[in-house]
Amino acid sequence: MEISDVGKIIKELVRSGKIPGAFVFEGDDEENKRIITEVLAKSLVCGDGDYKKRNGEGCGACASCKKADMHIHPDIIVAKSDGEGSLSLHIDKARDIVSGLYLAPNESETKVYIIENMQDMTPQGQNALLKSLEEPPPFAVFIITASDKNQILETVKSRAINFTVGSGGKTAQSQRNPKLHEELVLDILAQKPDKLATYQKLLSKALDKSGKNEVLNFYSCLEEALRDILVAKLFDLREAPGIKNFSFLCLDFEKTKNLANTYSTNKILNLSKTISGYKADLDYNVNVRLNLTSFFASISLI
Repeated sequence: MEISDVGKIIKELVRSGKIPGAFVFEGDDEENKRIITEVLAKSLVCGDGDYKKRNGEGCGACASCKKADMHIHPDIIVAKSDGEGSLSLHIDKARDIVSGLYLAPNESETKVYIIENMQDMTPQGQNALLKSLEEPPPFAVFIITASDKNQILETVKSRAINFTVGSGGKTAQSQRNPKLHEELVLDILAQKPDKLATYQKLLSKALDKSGKNEVLNFYSCLEEALRDILVAKLFDLREAPGIKNFSFLCLDFEKTKNLANTYSTNKILNLSKTISGYKADLDYNVNVRLNLTSFFASISLI
């Protein structure tokens, strides 16, 4: 997704005042990730509520915005590695976050935790944050960045809204061609089990050539569709006409709106966690076809 599209979604969320507890921004473009992270953080701590409701961003003129621009705002806490390379972001950073999480913000209504390059955080550190991500205090928001979200734990990703931040050209998501599985994703989300068996056979044939990557592609498309539905539920699309211009990754505007009206937030999260579990199983070399067959059987129970 291009950074302009991500920015539009973020503005609509800020304008609505319905901010999720955690975001994950992935991508190789460090500059664009930094920009979107800083813009979101400043919007969250901005003291001019009327301006935010009108424009979906920080005013840039209040004391909080100025401190955010100078990177000295006490309610924007940044955790990043002290060194370079894999696993250089140690568990003590996670423990520092957890220890102060429930302390009220110092100056703003929101406390923002920015975790940079979470792919460098140890599994122990990521696990230490799970409860905080699942049940954050109402004033806390997590902003996580990663070069590749597949390098962070599935249990972390399932507790956040995930975005791929592109540089204006083709992104990793667009290269995956999410439209490839659009009809199957629609059948699943529309709860049409009569068609699933046919698509399972078609997808199984594709496995002969693509194997695990094909199934991961399918799961990612389904996750992205659920992400779009969850975003749609967070604010009233009828009051956000600009959303129609977004390039949703799996579903168009009307389909997203219709599904948002029929899905509860709990159902979206439960299905997201189920998908995350099946994706994680593939990392342990579970039989791909068995994994896919089990998934189709399980979704009828959700």
